[in-house]
Amino acid sequence: MKLAALLEEAESRKIAFIGQPGAGKSSLLLKLTNGKCEPKPNIGQGTDTTDWSSGREPVWYHLYNGTYFIDTPGYDTKAHPLRSYREYFPFQNVDAIVFVIRGKIHQSDEDMFRLIMDKSKCTSTVVLVRGYAEDLTEEDRKSLEQEFNEKFKLKRYHVSLIFVSNRLGEGITELQSLLNI
Repeated sequence: MKLAALLEEAESRKIAFIGQPGAGKSSLLLKLTNGKCEPKPNIGQGTDTTDWSSGREPVWYHLYNGTYFIDTPGYDTKAHPLRSYREYFPFQNVDAIVFVIRGKIHQSDEDMFRLIMDKSKCTSTVVLVRGYAEDLTEEDRKSLEQEFNEKFKLKRYHVSLIFVSNRLGEGITELQSLLNI
């Protein structure tokens, strides 16, 4: 069954995780669900361990407490270019989108954010997560917050920014609360 049809039929809440390969989407999903989502997401040293373009049947979602979590493959790769999300990802069928960024903002991140805001048509809650925050100073955080606001117009779109450390658990409770998990 295709993802769009699955999400359209599912009556439970649906939350999508979108980000570049290696951004920490799968690790964040595990942390948010206390490691209890089924099936467990693929996490590995290599990036893009979630791959929907391979020949085998992909894992479309992970279930936890009646909520469907969609752990998307990293975008802006040969296997998963930005255009594939534009053409095939059912943004309008999810209740929330967690947009995960690891480091420096790339043009493809800006393009993906615009795509998310355009395709979700304000039907989804969108949260911007800056992962790997354990090494950021308070000054770094203020600078990043300013950069994110300039590049993504977070206030204009009413998008929350949360600094998260999957390793230390920082920001997890705040994100769980925001997503009603």
